[in-house]
Amino acid sequence: MAKKLDAERIEQARHQEQKRSDRREEQKREIQDTIAKNRSGQRKGRVIMPEKKEYAYQEARKVRVAAYCRVSTAEEAQVGSFEMQVQHFQSVIDNNPNYELVKIYTDEGISGTSVGKRKGFQEMIEDACAGKIDLILTKSISRFGRNIVDILTTLRTLSDLNPPVAVNFESEGINTSDGKNKLVISILSALAELESQQKSIAIKEGIRYRMQEGLYKYSVKNTIGYYRDYSGRVKIEPAEAEIVRYIFDSFTEGASPREIAESLTEQGIRSPKGMEYWRQATIKNILKNEKYCGDVRYQKTYSKDYLTHKTAKNNNILPQWYWENDHPAIIKREQWNKAQEPLDAGNWRKSSKPLEAMKKKFTVAKVKSGVLRGYFLLDMMWSKEERDQFIQIINSINELDDGQEERNE
Repeated sequence: MAKKLDAERIEQARHQEQKRSDRREEQKREIQDTIAKNRSGQRKGRVIMPEKKEYAYQEARKVRVAAYCRVSTAEEAQVGSFEMQVQHFQSVIDNNPNYELVKIYTDEGISGTSVGKRKGFQEMIEDACAGKIDLILTKSISRFGRNIVDILTTLRTLSDLNPPVAVNFESEGINTSDGKNKLVISILSALAELESQQKSIAIKEGIRYRMQEGLYKYSVKNTIGYYRDYSGRVKIEPAEAEIVRYIFDSFTEGASPREIAESLTEQGIRSPKGMEYWRQATIKNILKNEKYCGDVRYQKTYSKDYLTHKTAKNNNILPQWYWENDHPAIIKREQWNKAQEPLDAGNWRKSSKPLEAMKKKFTVAKVKSGVLRGYFLLDMMWSKEERDQFIQIINSINELDDGQEERNE
């Protein structure tokens, strides 16, 4: 026979289980009795609803309305889109008798992935926080921004104001005054950021393909001695080319970058960025720039983040492409190679003789952008003979460029 059971302990446990079952039934009866008393009016209670957030534009007779318009590039293809946005919201506000226009805030040619560079957007938010705006109109969430953190943070800032400022996204038919739209706005903001990321990847792939084939149009805006004509071809700017030749001649004759910078500053020659003084680093960059011997090296830098667009030096991170004889050279290849040896070694010596001054009458500036693009700024003190001589120099260089293009074709 098996060991006898502890009958007393088992019966006590069974009794405790019965007690727990009785307590559950008792609790059910108490709940039912309480609800019955509520229904019969024996117990009195009331609902205290939370205070509803009233937006200023819902109460005011005249709603102070602002609009925000943005396009990501300044290219001609988007100029029409930008102007259409501005005119559309101008018409919407003018045709609504309850609307009072505050301002149409704009950012043209600026990406929506970061708030930092969008001056128009920043001004609008500052005015909203200052109590100048009741309602903001914009075309879509992607026009408002393409960074989910910035979008949601800004909307929360506007919602927390007293009174809060609402944003109306026209394309999506969403108004932030309706709390039910929060989830939808979060999802659409994430999609806007994803679209921006995919577009950035596609653009980079296109740029790298053009680099690989030597077709990418690099900027020469801050490259002294060069400009692009209206067809996009790289041309030599005669006046600035004299400065480049002076730098290379002086360096290969023994002058240091610091001496060359000091000499140009003393002579009153402005730097590539229009400054009155030259830096040693600027001279080094010019001496190292392969463009002056007619070559081009693609992808010296790369963008680390599609949101911030910060660039970094490409130190064996991504492939680079080097194309020779890409455009007209200012410096002969032999002289450029000669300048690279002491630069790489860093062993240039201090010149024992003073540097000769440039012929300043031919160091003139050429307008690189705007209505006067392509025109030269001449010195009013020049004589007629000097002006004629300068024009002859320009014409002779243009003839050389045209002949070079014919041979290339």
